[in-house]
Amino acid sequence: MKKAFTLIELLIVMTVIAILAGILIPSFRGYQSEAWHIKAEADINTLQGAIESYFRTHDNKYPDSLADLLSSSPRFIPQLPKDPYRTNLNGYGYEVITKKPGNEPFYVIYSNGPNRLKNWVWNSVKGVIVLEPTSDDIVFTNAIID
Repeated sequence: MKKAFTLIELLIVMTVIAILAGILIPSFRGYQSEAWHIKAEADINTLQGAIESYFRTHDNKYPDSLADLLSSSPRFIPQLPKDPYRTNLNGYGYEVITKKPGNEPFYVIYSNGPNRLKNWVWNSVKGVIVLEPTSDDIVFTNAIID
């Protein structure tokens, strides 16, 4: 007599596997979100170092765009990192603002985060960046964040 699994036994095993998958998949999504956040912070930190190097070698002038880091001589980074949140086709956001008191230029590198919306503004009166209370943006700047 051949020994084999019955249909009931196979259904029970498949049900147990489905329940375990249902429990584990949401926790993996949490880890994925945390990994994206850490990657964005690391990429922005790399871009910040490249921008500061560009500033020192180009007569105290910040690049007009992140692409300038690739096309300048010397080349400061091998390629532009991609924003894990895919906020736009160009990767991370970058702005140079010269409205600081005393007209000192400064830069802002940012990822719009999970909600994919820009949740910060420049306050020209105070000369600071203001993050909205519910902001999930990842922002690095050489200006003051309020």
